Amino acid sequence: MPKSDFTILADDRPENLPSRKEIITLCKKAGYKITGIPFRNQPSGPVVAWIKYGPNVTMDEAYTQDWVAKVLNAEPETDVTVPRVYVAFMSTRGIGYIVMEFIDAPDCTSRDVKLVAQAIKKLISIRGPSLAPGHVGGGHAVHTFFVDDRTAPFPYETVKELEEHVNGILKFKGDPRRVDLVADTRNGLFLCPWDIHPGNFKKVGHRVVALDFCGTCFLPPSFFAVAMELAYEPFTQRVAGHVTYPKSDDVAAIVSAHYYLIPFGKSELGAPLSCLGRKGPYT
Repeated sequence: MPKSDFTILADDRPENLPSRKEIITLCKKAGYKITGIPFRNQPSGPVVAWIKYGPNVTMDEAYTQDWVAKVLNAEPETDVTVPRVYVAFMSTRGIGYIVMEFIDAPDCTSRDVKLVAQAIKKLISIRGPSLAPGHVGGGHAVHTFFVDDRTAPFPYETVKELEEHVNGILKFKGDPRRVDLVADTRNGLFLCPWDIHPGNFKKVGHRVVALDFCGTCFLPPSFFAVAMELAYEPFTQRVAGHVTYPKSDDVAAIVSAHYYLIPFGKSELGAPLSCLGRKGPYT
């Protein structure tokens, strides 16, 4: 398994993982109506890894999951963990593949509100590696603030650009309020796990394993509060009630900016010109 074939190739990966070509073949055989398959070295042997794949699986997701897993693995007493990433790459056909640690445990249920809330409390305390909003390594931020597939229409290089975008929306609609996201980020960007439902968490005793980092990236702290304000699923709302999280004066204005975008069906409204020049295919 040559390292040059992979964008992520962990040193502590299990032995005898399949090659890139073999991974693609296994997933093609399983079909694209599902998003993941177990991998066994022998047909009747134990599962040694889980392969997540599909057109919506990106390297952005893989880099973020890898970063968060390493942060949490350095804290053995933590109540939440994340599957380690062994291998990740994109095929030439735009299909993403993440081969990760297999967690043999049941999903959380709607009765596990307090357990999931405990995990969320830890996750939102994780500081990002840079001050560029979005996934680790760049790419488009993902959040319910954005109305087009919940994905920013372009990558933000700085918090100031995100701030200018939100303020541009407010200005366009004649709303006199302005947000100060630069001040909100004085202590850094933090993980924003807004996609909170039982299937994104597994229960291992009194600990939780967090899954699915497609929509989880690093944003100003106020954006988690925004996500909770916009949440409509009862489980998410119940979890939010058990989590103490930062609330700033900017939250109401950001929520309003989101609703201003909805009639347009896209998120470019009010964006600074520097961002519009970066609009392009998702990474």
